[in-house]
Amino acid sequence: MTNGVGTINGQTQAVAKRPNVYQSDSIREVRARAEVIPQKTTIEERDNLIRLNQILGQDKPLRDNAPRGYYLNISI
Repeated sequence: MTNGVGTINGQTQAVAKRPNVYQSDSIREVRARAEVIPQKTTIEERDNLIRLNQILGQDKPLRDNAPRGYYLNISI
């Protein structure tokens, strides 16, 4: 059957989606390091992340003149 634009077929196969396997070298390197290096969150880091999530959850714009470490103060 045709609709003037193309063929209509009720039993068409689903489009096969290919997983996105492209990654730049830097992304692969970061992920590889993250899997190898043990990640231990300190109490201070956890508290700072909770505070940041609360600030971001207010749906208000962040201050433009905030000093470094005002919103997230952790050592990396």
